[in-house]
Amino acid sequence: MSTKNETFARNLVKGKIAETVFAQMLREVGGFTVLEFGYEKVIPELFNRNLENKDVKAIRDIIRHAPDFAVINTQKRSVHLIEVKYQKRLSREYALEDAKRMHVSWNPSYLFIATLDGFYFDEITKVIESNGRISPLNHPQIPFEVQERYLKILHDFEGRN
Repeated sequence: MSTKNETFARNLVKGKIAETVFAQMLREVGGFTVLEFGYEKVIPELFNRNLENKDVKAIRDIIRHAPDFAVINTQKRSVHLIEVKYQKRLSREYALEDAKRMHVSWNPSYLFIATLDGFYFDEITKVIESNGRISPLNHPQIPFEVQERYLKILHDFEGRN
């Protein structure tokens, strides 16, 4: 029986694996610059200080929910803010919850969900408008064969329980 701390640690590791799979998949296919964007990477110093100013608290709340990555599509010359999540099986309820949370401070942004069944990706307003429905990853620069290789990596870490 796992403790609450063990469950938290396992979920944290799975989330980091999903982020790594996402970033490496985009780097492998080329045409993307992948920048880590989450608060723990960008400005951890703001969170390590005991600042009690009302404005600082509001700023921390916005930054705390920052997307994990800023991705530059070098072919299309566009930038997208992307939150990466792991779910063993896709849950529309969790996708909707994540999209709504992102919509408050980071709109427009995108949601990428890595599951054992495949990868999903959509703009958060589309996820909200469709009540949590998110499209399978279908991107001309990310071939299905590459997705399958990275899905296998995810399976290797999950252990197919």
